[in-house]
Amino acid sequence: MNILALETSTSASKAAIYSSEEGLIKVLSIPYVEGISDTITQDAKGVLNLLINEIKEILKSDTYEIDAISLSGIWHSLLLLDKDREPLTPIYTWADTRPAKTVAEYRRDEELWNWFYNKTGCAIHSLYPLWKVIHLKKEEPALFKKACYITSQLQYIFEQLTGERVESKTIASGTGMFNIHSLDWDEDLLKFAGISPSMLCELREATFYAPLKEDMAQLLGLKSGIPVIIGGADGALNQVGAGALKNGIMTLSVGTSGAIRLAYDEPVLPVNRSTWCYYSLNEKRLAGAATSGAGNCLEWFKKRVYKGLGLGYKELDEMAAKANIQTAPIFLPFLYGERNPGWQDSRQASFMGIKGHHEIGDLFHGVLEGVLFNLYQCYKALTEITGEPKEIRISGGIENSPHWLQMAADIFNRDIITSGIQHMSTVGAAVLALNALGEITDIEKYEPGSGQKYTPNKDKSEIYQDRYREYLYYYQMTRQEEVTK
Repeated sequence: MNILALETSTSASKAAIYSSEEGLIKVLSIPYVEGISDTITQDAKGVLNLLINEIKEILKSDTYEIDAISLSGIWHSLLLLDKDREPLTPIYTWADTRPAKTVAEYRRDEELWNWFYNKTGCAIHSLYPLWKVIHLKKEEPALFKKACYITSQLQYIFEQLTGERVESKTIASGTGMFNIHSLDWDEDLLKFAGISPSMLCELREATFYAPLKEDMAQLLGLKSGIPVIIGGADGALNQVGAGALKNGIMTLSVGTSGAIRLAYDEPVLPVNRSTWCYYSLNEKRLAGAATSGAGNCLEWFKKRVYKGLGLGYKELDEMAAKANIQTAPIFLPFLYGERNPGWQDSRQASFMGIKGHHEIGDLFHGVLEGVLFNLYQCYKALTEITGEPKEIRISGGIENSPHWLQMAADIFNRDIITSGIQHMSTVGAAVLALNALGEITDIEKYEPGSGQKYTPNKDKSEIYQDRYREYLYYYQMTRQEEVTK
């Protein structure tokens, strides 16, 4: 069986052909140009049109007969549609922190904090669509008044392919409108935000599928009526592709943003609200934490700080590897605000301890290290609740850098196992499709195999622990008071 796995991420569009016999056969990834996405917002029709062209391109020279399509998209996106279900707004992504001031007003209410968090597993934070809606109602009431439907990036793509108006429960669990216990839209939350249930789609499991529309099939050169699996968020599908729906396997994703996740049978909701809890599939919840700064910080450094030098990541890695770890500057990776563990969407990025002798390699080392320190913060917060995982499986753009992978092992002071698969969430979408169509009967038993193991260097781990304490000092020092005016 051949699956066409499609992923619309924050920074790029992917199309892949995956065979149940041969695995990943072919992948085409196209970064979004500025007119389609600026990370904070995306043009819905631009994302769709790029995906259509990408599908045509990947199928053009192949003789593989496609049996099904499966989708992967971003968590926490918001798209408002008009009465004709046409986009009224851009897609607002998780990186849109404009609602921060509005959200700060609510975050002061401790009782509200607990009520909301214990219902949803989500925080009072601008990345969640519910708070984006509340902000839009306040700041752009005329625009919101025109809105008839509330949807997401993934739902929009699924509807264009199938005509079906349904939303994946996996995606819904990252909106702040979904009850993590009942696994449905929460009436109390909708009333709180002034959202009519009629504005939302019916919910379905990630394995739900509908037939490909005839006109879209003709456009794409595919058979009409083949199943299109609704799928879910890239983070959840990363867990599927990594074979980590079983207990005790932690995934560590370092792509545009970063995240750690563990699968559980019940919601995991700590008293200090330092982590989140979303829904995956088959009654499984994902307890985890995420960072807004990861690969996007590297991209910023390469394009904005030294954009005239023409340096590639390989050259920057080589320079960073020569840096003196003990004297390099500390980087706080909050270019897009903070998610976990502090949920400060207005927090800012900064270099600390820069001196006259520091060069490009020292600064880039600081960026690589700062991204991992923020993820290590998340790891410490999560494992305080769940205990240490049996195994950590890493994936994402970090796999292109052996230097960064070794740094991760040293900082976490744990063996880190690479996936050996470059596009884990896209593969997860394909595996989900095989499960939905009966090719894989027990998705929790799926194992992708493993790549290389990175073992911590004891001497460097000790240095990084000292550096981490310094990072925490600057992290606490730069904590900002909530601003509401």
